[in-house]
Formats: sequence, structure tokens, C-alpha cells
Amino acid sequence: MDTNTNQVVNPQMGTVVQMQPVARGNAEHFKKYGLLSLVFGLIYGFCLYNNHSSITYPIFMVCALVILKLIRAKDGLSLITDCNGKRALGVFYVISLLLLSVHRCLTTSFALNFLERCAIFLLLFSYIIYLYADTTGFDIGAWVISLLITFIKPLEHLPSPVSDYKALKKSRASEEISDRKKTVNAVLLGLAITIPLLLVIVPLLASADAVFEHILDGLFKDIDIPEYIFHSVMMLCTAIVGFWCAYTIITSMVKQELKVKVRGEGQTNPVIAITFTSIIGLVYILFCAIQLLYLFSGKMALPAGYTYAEYAHEGFYQLLAVCILNIVMVSICQAFFKNSKVLKALLTIIAACTYIMIASSAYRMIMYIKVYHLTFLRLFVLWFLAVLCFWLSFLIISMYVRNFPVFKACMVAITLAFIAFIYSNPDYRIAKYDLQATANKIDEYTSVAEYIEDSLSFDAVPAIKDDAEVLAKFKKYHDHEYANKDFVGFRRFNFSYYRAQNILGK
Repeated sequence: MDTNTNQVVNPQMGTVVQMQPVARGNAEHFKKYGLLSLVFGLIYGFCLYNNHSSITYPIFMVCALVILKLIRAKDGLSLITDCNGKRALGVFYVISLLLLSVHRCLTTSFALNFLERCAIFLLLFSYIIYLYADTTGFDIGAWVISLLITFIKPLEHLPSPVSDYKALKKSRASEEISDRKKTVNAVLLGLAITIPLLLVIVPLLASADAVFEHILDGLFKDIDIPEYIFHSVMMLCTAIVGFWCAYTIITSMVKQELKVKVRGEGQTNPVIAITFTSIIGLVYILFCAIQLLYLFSGKMALPAGYTYAEYAHEGFYQLLAVCILNIVMVSICQAFFKNSKVLKALLTIIAACTYIMIASSAYRMIMYIKVYHLTFLRLFVLWFLAVLCFWLSFLIISMYVRNFPVFKACMVAITLAFIAFIYSNPDYRIAKYDLQATANKIDEYTSVAEYIEDSLSFDAVPAIKDDAEVLAKFKKYHDHEYANKDFVGFRRFNFSYYRAQNILGK
């Protein structure tokens, strides 16, 4: 441990007072986690720099879990056991992260790319919180706060890797270093100085002499030197960021800086909630009665020139917003207001009405799809409505079962539902459904074909392989991806692209 002892002179007594040593850096932390964090950073930079949909993603995730296991082992801890000795959720996290990362090299969908990266990011941080913090009694609010703290807290320790390394180096200063070790260290330092200098000197010499440039072109004829240097530097920067994040997050969690107070039962007067929920409940009952009597039966008289599909589409997003608002309202009422049988009954009624609204939303979307066919967004919102049903059911259970783990149940259910969604190959299903729906070449065929060609990824190619016209246009539209070599080489190998390439004959 590096310390600095300050001396202060007492002017009255004329004596020197020794002040308390100030700690600078934690040598033990760098000794435990420094090398493993560095290895993580290098793997992160190589696998994921400018490359998030290839075979290197599952390789990265396996390596990350192995490194995390080694880090935990240094403290005598397990990869899957939390601080209370429970293991089931840890196994779920590991398997889910592996399944999500494996799918990264099975799809080229931009939408799935974004959603999967968000899911992996949130799930990985939730997993770290599960390993290092006592999450007993956490509700959704506590988990959100925990995630925010886990993101932000390491920013306070940005200098930690440097100060911890200095502390480790100082603690070893008194150790005797052999001549051989000194030579090796000197060589490594020389190489470290040489590499950045060569990155500057070689391009300058190449631009100064045509013969030298020609020789370099012969040695690296398939490599664009400036581009190669740029990507090498950026990959190194990515590795440094990965190392810094891994080290600061782990050391922050080890210090047990994550402290979130678990909220107990609500103490606010329930009459407040009873008042507004009773009024809102009456409005919902009237609205749901209309849905049951008219929308689901198809007997509603619409204005002239107004189709059911247009009516359904206009009301869908408003209903979706109300459903989400209802779930938030039920959650807040449970968290902040005292337990009351009347309030519980009213919340149950609102929850039941929300189910009818979800059914109405789904029915409206299905009506719209029958007329205007399927898109990724329309398929995703149907999946999201199913997720809302899970969430709402867990909230209802928590009203009657004390200490029911709502967040953990929601997290598990949503993760499993998302894994099922991505592995169903949405783009393939959408293309297959739309082509079948327009098999008679009616007017909708043109817009469907344009959507498939312009908006869907290579995942859809197996579904359109028998339609030569759409296949040819799809190939032409995606020429830029061939030119950019988005999925060429080992680092960028993608199974969806490889399968599509064989069908397209490119």
C-alpha cells in the first residue's frame, strides 16, 4: 500500500506532529485483478471492436465468464453462487448470456443487433449485482437504482488502475530483481516504445520514397496500410477501455460500494390511492365493456370510409401506452401505500381491465396485419404485449403472496421470452408470411417485396429463395454490404451471411 506521511509543525510547542498516513492505491487489488482485467480488455478489443455480429461474440462471452470465474476464485467465491449461497439464478444468468451471445453470429438483423446488445448489457450487469450484492427483497425500483449505481460508481475510480499499479510497484521496490528479469523488462519497454514510433515513421518514409512504398505495397498488397493502422490503434483503444471498465467495476463491487436500501411496506394513507383508482377503475370498466361488446364482436358501426384496419391501427399505440401506465400505477400503489383490502380489490379490477386492453391491442394489431401484412415492428409489439401479460400476472400474485420476487420473476420470464423470440428467426418468419399472404400477386405484392428487399436482413434470404424476382432485387440492394466486407474473414464470420451467400451465389 502506497502511503504519504505528512508532517505539521506546531508553532506554540515547536514540535513536529506526524499526521495519519494517506493511502494512495491498493496494491492487493491490482495484484488480484490487474492482469485478468488486462486480458479481458485485450479479448474485448480483438473480438468486439467494430464487430458485434460475428463468431467472435460467443468466444468473447466464454472468455469473459472464465475470467470472471478466475476473479471470483481469487476471493474464494463461486461463479454462480450469490452472497446467500443460492445458485439457481446464477446458472440461469450464465446459460442466458451464452445463448444470447451465440445468437449474435446467427443473425445479421440490425433490429435484433440493437436489442440483443441491450439485453446482454443489462443482463451482464444484473449478473454482477447478483454475485456481489445481497438482493434479497429487491423490487424493480431497487434493481433500477442498483444498475445505475453500478454504471456510475466506477467513474469515481477512473485513476484506480494507475494508482493501484503504482502501489504494487512500490511494494515490490524492495524486492531483489535479477539481471535476467531486468533485461526482459528493458526489452519489453523498448518494444513498447518502438511500436508507436513505427506507426508514425513508416508511413512518413513510404510517402517520402516511391521505391520504399513499392516494397511495402508488395509485402502488404492486400492490406490498406493507413486503414490497417487506424483500426489497430482503435482496437487498442477499445482494449484499454475494456480493461479500465473491468477493473473499476470489479474493484468497486469488491469494496461493497453498492448499497441500496430495500423498501419495506408502504406507509402512505391508502385512501388517497382508493380515491383515484376507484374513479379510474370505473372509466376502465366502461371502456372494456365497449371492447367486449363491439370490437371483439365486430358489430361496431364505424364512420363512412373508415375501415376496421384503420380503426385498429389508430387505437393501438394509445392502448399500449395506457397498459404500460396501468402496470406502473399498480406497482407504485403496492410500493407506497399501506396494505388495504379495498385498494387490493381495486388494483385487481384495474389489472383485469388491463388484460382486456392488452387483448384489445393484440386484436387490433392482428386486424391491421391481416390487411397490411407483417413487419418487424408489428411482430415485436405482439411479443411485447405477451411480455406485459407476464409482468401483470406477477404483480397480481405479489398482491396476495407476501415477499413474492416480482423483479426476479419478470427478469427470468422476459429473458426466456426474448431468447425464444430471437431464435424464432423473425426476419425469416416475416418474409415467409408476407410472400404467402401475397401469393396471388395482388397490389400488396409490390410493397411487400420492397419491404423485404429494403428492410429485412440476410436472415430472410432462405424464405425468398424460390422467388427469383425478389431474390435478385434483394441481392442488388445489399451490394454495399458485399463491398464493405461486413462479414468477411474470421473475426466477422456470420452464419446467416454465409447461408445467404450460398443462396445468392455471391
